[in-house]
Amino acid sequence: MVDAVSDALYDMEGIQKGVSLRTVQADIQMMRSDKLGYNAPIEVYDQKFYRYADPNYSITELPLTNEDVRLIDKAVDLLVKAEGQPELQATGRVLKRVRKRLIAILNFG
Repeated sequence: MVDAVSDALYDMEGIQKGVSLRTVQADIQMMRSDKLGYNAPIEVYDQKFYRYADPNYSITELPLTNEDVRLIDKAVDLLVKAEGQPELQATGRVLKRVRKRLIAILNFG
């Protein structure tokens, strides 16, 4: 796994240093915890392999909580208020899409 992560870092970011076993283990523990909101159901089998205990789990498709949506909506409001500033003028289209997605989540989520 260390080699696979190191190779992915090189391919995606050009980072040649790689990662240590300790880093991978710490990242897995972080994914298992609630600190970042993942609570990933990661299990060890054959004392060396990792997998999700729930085969349908996906870390990239975590549902947003109502609190998450509320905080994102608040952040969008702040950005909309600051949109007149030159460095934020290009955010208008993105903010509209985010707001539309938030409304869809609130209505159907």
